[in-house]
Amino acid sequence: MSCPFDHTAAAAAAAVTKPEKEATPRTSAEIGEGEPIPQPPERWLTGNLGELDPTFAVGSFWKLAEIYGPIFTLNLVKRKVIVISSHELINEVCDDKRFDKHVTGVQESIRLFVKNGLFTAYSDEEEWGIAHRTLVPAFGPMHVRNMFPQMSGSITEMILRWDRFGPDHRIPCAEDFTRLAFDVIGITAFNYRFNAFYSEDLIPFAKQLGEVLIETGRRTNRLEVFNLLEFRRKQHMMDNIHAMWKVCDDIVAERKANPRPDVDDILNVMLTAKDPVTGKGFTDENIRYQMATFLVAGHDTSAGTMDFLFYNLLQHPEALQKCYAEVDAVLGDREMQMEDIPKLRYLDAAVKETLRFLGPIPVINRHARETTLIGGKYRVTPDDPIIFNLKGLHHDPKVWGDDCNEFRPDRMLNGGWERLPPNSWKPFGTGVRSCIGRYLAEQEIIICLAMVLQRFVIEMADPDYKLKIKSTLTIKPDEFDIKARRRPGKDHLFNLSGGAAPPAQKAANAGADIPHDDLKPLSIFYGGNSGTCKSFGEDLESTSRNFGLHAPSKVQSLDDAVENLPKDRPVVMITSSYEGQPADNARNFVAWLENRARDPANSELLTGVSYTVFGVGNRDWVATYHRIPKLVDELMAKLGATRLYPAGFVDVSQDIVGPFQDWKEGLFPKLREAAGVTAAVKTEEMQVEITQPETPSKLAGEEVSEGLVLANDVVAKKGYGPEKRQIDILLPPGVEYSSGDYLAIQPFNPRESVRRVLNHFGLHPDALVTVSGTTKEHLKSHNGGPILVYELITARVELANPASQRQVATLAALSSGSDAERLYYLASDEHYPTSVLEKRFSVLDLLEDFRSCKLTFAAYLDMLAPLSPRQYSISSSPLAQTSLASQDRFSSFSSPGTFGNTNEADRETEESKRSLVATLTYDVHQAPSYSHPTQPTFHGVASSHLASLLPGSKIRCFVRRTSAPFRLPADPLTPVIMIAAGTGIAPMRAFLQERAAIAAARPGGASKCLGPAVLYYGCRDFEEDFLYKDQLKQWEQEGVVRLRVAFSKRPETPGGETGHVDELIWRDREELKEHFLAGAKILVCGSAGRLGKSTDEVILKIYREEKKEVSEAEAREWLGRMKEGRVVSDIFG
Repeated sequence: MSCPFDHTAAAAAAAVTKPEKEATPRTSAEIGEGEPIPQPPERWLTGNLGELDPTFAVGSFWKLAEIYGPIFTLNLVKRKVIVISSHELINEVCDDKRFDKHVTGVQESIRLFVKNGLFTAYSDEEEWGIAHRTLVPAFGPMHVRNMFPQMSGSITEMILRWDRFGPDHRIPCAEDFTRLAFDVIGITAFNYRFNAFYSEDLIPFAKQLGEVLIETGRRTNRLEVFNLLEFRRKQHMMDNIHAMWKVCDDIVAERKANPRPDVDDILNVMLTAKDPVTGKGFTDENIRYQMATFLVAGHDTSAGTMDFLFYNLLQHPEALQKCYAEVDAVLGDREMQMEDIPKLRYLDAAVKETLRFLGPIPVINRHARETTLIGGKYRVTPDDPIIFNLKGLHHDPKVWGDDCNEFRPDRMLNGGWERLPPNSWKPFGTGVRSCIGRYLAEQEIIICLAMVLQRFVIEMADPDYKLKIKSTLTIKPDEFDIKARRRPGKDHLFNLSGGAAPPAQKAANAGADIPHDDLKPLSIFYGGNSGTCKSFGEDLESTSRNFGLHAPSKVQSLDDAVENLPKDRPVVMITSSYEGQPADNARNFVAWLENRARDPANSELLTGVSYTVFGVGNRDWVATYHRIPKLVDELMAKLGATRLYPAGFVDVSQDIVGPFQDWKEGLFPKLREAAGVTAAVKTEEMQVEITQPETPSKLAGEEVSEGLVLANDVVAKKGYGPEKRQIDILLPPGVEYSSGDYLAIQPFNPRESVRRVLNHFGLHPDALVTVSGTTKEHLKSHNGGPILVYELITARVELANPASQRQVATLAALSSGSDAERLYYLASDEHYPTSVLEKRFSVLDLLEDFRSCKLTFAAYLDMLAPLSPRQYSISSSPLAQTSLASQDRFSSFSSPGTFGNTNEADRETEESKRSLVATLTYDVHQAPSYSHPTQPTFHGVASSHLASLLPGSKIRCFVRRTSAPFRLPADPLTPVIMIAAGTGIAPMRAFLQERAAIAAARPGGASKCLGPAVLYYGCRDFEEDFLYKDQLKQWEQEGVVRLRVAFSKRPETPGGETGHVDELIWRDREELKEHFLAGAKILVCGSAGRLGKSTDEVILKIYREEKKEVSEAEAREWLGRMKEGRVVSDIFG
């Protein structure tokens, strides 16, 4: 489970999530008094103290929020507090530029014990900065991964205790999860064993801490005069504090007397590390307070979360059974390993939903850095504590929907988690002061749940138990007990080796005979949306074993590298640019690098990291070609990392494989040198075994990740351009999209291409193929067995990609006579670009032309890239349609096992869901074949597949979110300028559908609720390819859009002018200037080489006409800035 907040990019996140309601005034006079904040009536002397339950103040906040709304204030005599409960307000106050953590209330009281530890330190205390910068890496994901054996060992002790007491024993969850939390923190952070499961009573430290937390909570809510009278309670509290300090001091003293440099724990970090900014280390006193902080905050949050998690699952048996099913599917009867955690997705969702539904942290305390307004009207000063009511945030129906008060882990799956708005899930705090131990807690919780469910059937000890909350520093269920009964077939020592490594297994891939210990690690990260970068990474990972290397974590996204770049192994980063912006899974990483690089003090932040970069780009995007890989390469070096090999680059519009293979050839010697590899280089080849099936294979059942084709119609016949079609696809229930998003289609290769491959290699379509000697997952079956050769060729590999220069040379080496001479000629630097690449000769084309080439089928497969999804802009808006009942629409085409099935168990769930229709508008790419005389027509892989689908067909697809800026403005009154050509009309049609729906639904129509919009649309012929002509004209009559169409071949009126979109824009420049100055957003969709380039040029021309003193370079720099949000393109090659 990963935390949604990246504390290292707090400033960037704050900039993104800050509401743009107003410029914050700088003086109190400019701000004024603001509107009064709602408040309950005050009482004499006690103010609003009477509103609070002193034993459960948070519960009082919940009730008051229901009465007084999303914001209210309380006079608590000693202090005034402001409580906010809505996502809108909390999102604003999460802005670290305007607000900071406020140590107040019970946090301030607990400083008696933990002083200036991380949790309770003031932000301006030097000790906080030292601890934060030093300890955050020590609690990072890679370090926490290494804690898996200790965590699983501690959980094993708990499981053995439960098993020993038998199935009728009442297990006190709060007590046993507290034991577990103390043991895990002790062993992972200090290499110290509390042995909490070896005594009947709680360990003294836990008892003492519990008493201290109760008393500090009481002191916070009592008048000071009463606190003075309770001097005996205070003395008892101080006795407990000194006893706990002694435990911490004794642990430190023992470590100093008997150093353990081999132990990789937090205590060693605090004893030896120096702050990279101040050069200072931890004092013994501060180490004591940090240890106390870990034990206070760490044990309460993880133990409380596990309490709530088990309670919620037992209250919702359907969710519990899904957890059991996933544990059984992933773990079976074997011992759990670290690598299993990412596979436990439903368990992860259950933990996330638990923390949303009701987690142990009920509030977050903030305050303004200077006097300001929140919500645009409520005045707050730096002295005003602002309390986040997290229950209000996590149950805000505007974010979580009408079922926000239901426990439903599924909401976090299938993109639900990724679609959450910023700052809507905050169980670990916010900003740079968020909890640094969250990775540790999350990992501990998932391991615990998985190991318990693998072994036991759990049930409530009291079936009639009703939730009661116990409140100290955190909240948790009170008096909640369970029972655990051993599952059938699990003996008393079932899979309880305490985290021992699994028995070695023989690997079935390249380098399998190299012992794992002899392979040196490397890390491979990628950032890309289309699959190309990941494919390169997998190729690198597959080949690495032959060179004595391996990637333990396989191929990871670049965002996984944030504060997680290893220093003990070489790092390879493969990434791309999208209009000069990072890929979706590299945004956080790039923002992190940029943020860190702004501070000169970070010049040695990445010292010790050895790296190289490979860039994937398209030269059609001239201004931003390879911007991101070059930026990553530059910033890594700027932050102190060592470049072990020069960056490589490929232009995907040219030879997509050759430059990568050339770069890889030079890279591996450097990787071996950097990793200290001495083993000999292996020269293994991938192996393919072909067998005949005993019986005809049956196709697998259809999956729920499939859409249903409702219609597939020609909207423009082939003539001046390619045939254009519109396909309407009913999406699976629960799949949502927004205007501007894509639908990614998983295509099949054309049948004729598949037939050619089978004929060349003499294969029958139902032959079975078993692939070994490679880690390329796309070539393997799910269970490691054989697969049909027809499936492999049709659905898994790219057949039409141009052969790379290196591949042509390989074919030449395997040929003889004149064939070899001709192929070497084609592989030369002089002739390859024009004779192979430009004509798009595939490997198959060359094999058919040069028959003497003895390329094996295995070697052929190894040359082929995985068949990647193709994405199409969705040309419809969900706001313009009534969701269709999936039950009715799918049932007529579905067979049992599909998501249209109507069995009774699923009936209620299915009927409660609705499906959306996504429309695609696409060109059918068919053109004369430059490469092969026996194949007169080149068929586009994806468009030909789409065109072949009839109503009722199933299609594998999924929604892919667009980059955030390619949307309509959030305010419908903001002007919009849309520019499109051909099927680039697709997202514009979706945007216009959305505007038309808004105009129809709101009073006053378009004239009142919509700002100006103009569409510039380029077509060839008025009659032939003016797509959606009638619909566009209707919207123009309704005031939804002003239409400006350019016809390059035949205009709408006889004798009229022909021209292009950029010419119309130039004519209308005065009007467009007015729109742009009024805040207009420009949206562009079409060909990068034509529309994209011409639009850029006309925008620059208009800008330089207005700003005559600006140079061309300065104008292009300005346009680059505008493309960050005001001028947004969705262009294609």
